[in-house]
Amino acid sequence: MLSAARLAALAGLLWATAHQSPPKGVGVDHPLQAVLTVGAGIGWLGWMANRRLRAPSRTTWCLLALLALSGGGLAALAPLAITFMAVAGLGAGIAFEGAPALGVGVIGVCALTVATFALAAPAVLVAEGAVSVVVGLMVGASRRQYAERTFQAEELLAERVRADAERDRAAALAERNRIGREVHDVLAHSLGALSVQLDAADALMENGGDITRARQLVQHARRLAVQGLEETRQAVHALRDEPVALAEQLASLAARDGTELAVTGAPRPLAADAGLALYRAAQEAVTNARKHAPGSRVSIHLDFEPQSTTLRVTNGLCPDVDTGSDLKTTGGGFGLQGMRERIELLGGQVIAEPSALGWTVQVAVPV
Repeated sequence: MLSAARLAALAGLLWATAHQSPPKGVGVDHPLQAVLTVGAGIGWLGWMANRRLRAPSRTTWCLLALLALSGGGLAALAPLAITFMAVAGLGAGIAFEGAPALGVGVIGVCALTVATFALAAPAVLVAEGAVSVVVGLMVGASRRQYAERTFQAEELLAERVRADAERDRAAALAERNRIGREVHDVLAHSLGALSVQLDAADALMENGGDITRARQLVQHARRLAVQGLEETRQAVHALRDEPVALAEQLASLAARDGTELAVTGAPRPLAADAGLALYRAAQEAVTNARKHAPGSRVSIHLDFEPQSTTLRVTNGLCPDVDTGSDLKTTGGGFGLQGMRERIELLGGQVIAEPSALGWTVQVAVPV
């Protein structure tokens, strides 16, 4: 529709300039009028075609210069042709900035000036032509700046969409990693220990062994299952970002595993992610102690400091180096890695290293 309107405007302007009476003192039917009219039409049509075909800038500039030149020369014979100069300025302001755009306008004004003096036309035409060119350049520059702002806004929107998609992907990946850690911490140890107890009970019953011992193993397996359910509930609370009473949870863990617990500082509820990370660290450290140093003394120390909360789990050396634990075969080897991931996401640090007593795991998170 815009192209059709431009073509209609061109046709109407060509017809009007062809039938307009020349200024006073200028002869009628000047031989150059037809040539200038054709030049203006070619410049206008070429400019429209170049916009649609995205032709090189040099070609566009030449066609706009032809339009300005023809319009300037024709305006001395038919003042309505000043419109061609304005259109040339408009096109130059849209397509170019700075000297190239100004050059098109200067060509049109110079052509009008020469034609005015050559044909003894009124000098006021030069002023009118210059004003029309300036207006055209200003409107074209405004249009170009608007198009550039629109393009930049679209680019910014596209970049924001890409950033949002990347953020969502990273959040989904982080959540998958978080769920993976929960699956390991809740199921790997509990189900691993549970399977060991059930295998032992099955072996006793199959060989006609001590039924009382087998019943004890089954009862222990049941306690492990209940413990796993409780840990699952704790994981759900953490996923819901409910505060964690870490001291109480560690007291329950110490009672179940027969470890020593010491709490210093003023106990306080911790954020779900921090409390769960420390609890899982304690659970992992105690389980590893039972795996690799069965029978050793294990102690848990929780310290509520003003700027951080520190957990330290220490176990002694295995009393009998030949003693093994069936739990060594459980787990996938991701416990320490998951512990580090949890703590580092909170801006804390993990230290796991040999100590004078045996082995120490120390975890600290800022509060």
